[in-house]
Amino acid sequence: MKPLREISSALIGLFALICSSVPALGGVHLWRVKEVFSNPDGTIQFIEIATCCASTTETNLANQPVTSTTHTFRFPANVVGPTLNKHVLLATQGFKALPGAPAPDHIIADNFFSTSADTITFAVYDTLVFSAGQLPADGTTSLNKNPDDNTDRLFTALNSPTNYAGQTGSVSATPGPPGVPDGSGATTPVSVSPLNVDGSSLRLAFDVASCTDAADHHILYGQRSNLPAAPGGAFSLLGSVCGIGTATPYDWIDVPRATDGSNLLWILMVATDAAFVEGSWGVDSRGVERLGPGNGGASGICAVVKSADNSCGHSSP
Repeated sequence: MKPLREISSALIGLFALICSSVPALGGVHLWRVKEVFSNPDGTIQFIEIATCCASTTETNLANQPVTSTTHTFRFPANVVGPTLNKHVLLATQGFKALPGAPAPDHIIADNFFSTSADTITFAVYDTLVFSAGQLPADGTTSLNKNPDDNTDRLFTALNSPTNYAGQTGSVSATPGPPGVPDGSGATTPVSVSPLNVDGSSLRLAFDVASCTDAADHHILYGQRSNLPAAPGGAFSLLGSVCGIGTATPYDWIDVPRATDGSNLLWILMVATDAAFVEGSWGVDSRGVERLGPGNGGASGICAVVKSADNSCGHSSP
């Protein structure tokens, strides 16, 4: 018969061997799908997962999957702890290129998840399920879930992507305001007609049906001396009529006259979106976007920033 001490030692060794063969799950199971975001065509998307429950040791992400109904991403490596209040950001290349976007921790494919309805899953530990109409498509709002709330309650908010380093921000994936249609394609150009003999009041008719996302319109005007001195130069302005709305036609009363003796007054109509970003001024004879005197070529009067990304209504350069 073996001594009792030898038997005890053998049992302890066997117990240790059995325990070492069981996978340790404590280092990964407290990650939650926290926030998802997409533009309408799915080319700009992000998924953010975050730790819950004051966890500090959830480092074992290697080979764990994040899935939708059509795509799977597997983490290539573990993360370095501690993981208290940590976030991991998965995003498309289109998101990465946006101004103000925090650097994604990992890149995922375009249209990683459906914009109509989908189930986003982290491993076997958490899901975010949304149905038709729940995922915002305005380019600024995301779908969220509180990682510490076990009810899986969803809510919408201004997007706030955050990466593992703690960098955060908010992005806009809207196409920007459209240009006021210039007659290219099937659009209708702006028309100007006098309301009286001396032309001191004008009626401006403009196309509001061909392009969406125009929240307001503005009239910018100048005289001969406000034209660029050379091709590609910036226009200056004599004045403006801001906030004329989206109803057409618009009657412009008491139109000013040129003060430089040229007897020439040029008129430009531009649109802004709901974020007060000014749209394209159109392109010059070289196919280059016209520039105003303000920041980024904006008017600096009716709007302080400008985006010419949305070419709706304008012929391509």
